[in-house]
Amino acid sequence: MKKLVSSIFDAILRWTIFCLAHLFFRPKVEYVTASAKNNIFKEPSIIVSNHIWHADGIVIGSSFVHEKICHMAAKDRFDDPKQAFFFRHTNCIPIDRYQLDTSWIYQAIDKLKNQHEHIAIYPEGRHGKNGEILPFHSGITTIAALAQVPLVMIYIDGPYHWIFGRRLRLLVSDTLRLDPPTQGMTADYIQEQTEKLHSKMLEMQALLWERHPERRKGNKSI
Repeated sequence: MKKLVSSIFDAILRWTIFCLAHLFFRPKVEYVTASAKNNIFKEPSIIVSNHIWHADGIVIGSSFVHEKICHMAAKDRFDDPKQAFFFRHTNCIPIDRYQLDTSWIYQAIDKLKNQHEHIAIYPEGRHGKNGEILPFHSGITTIAALAQVPLVMIYIDGPYHWIFGRRLRLLVSDTLRLDPPTQGMTADYIQEQTEKLHSKMLEMQALLWERHPERRKGNKSI
């Protein structure tokens, strides 16, 4: 009974967030190719997104509300009583940014392989400013290599505006996979693939700005 009540509460919370996100930020989703919309999320996938503000996870979750997405979030969010309730009820896994902790990697793999959920992660680790996409950390590549699952990249083009102002835009890639390793899962291989994902995100940013040149000007994060 307790589990049922918790599930109902989580569903209500998820749809409430969906309504508020679309009211306040009005996210508009577009795709790199015409076929991408129908090709993504056929199986548990890793969502790789740039990070421009605290609400990125809310926007991604509400833009794909029918998909079950588990988000990676900084552990200090869970330690804050004011934020802990929200993060615990929105299917998040804590990442300790200040300690050598790999438990979140295995939690993420369990979500992908055993619970058949998608994982959303922001490999920059902190907010980029003025449209800058910071270097990626390699944890995302490690998860993808170990779990052998596809990736879907999302470029969020800000800035965030509350109700008024230009709409938030998300550009979504087709399904991607890491290149197969030629000499095993070495440190060089992980670094190479991480840099390749970072380059792909830069390409997506350039593509969205090419489609919407007006968004290049004044692209500033909160």
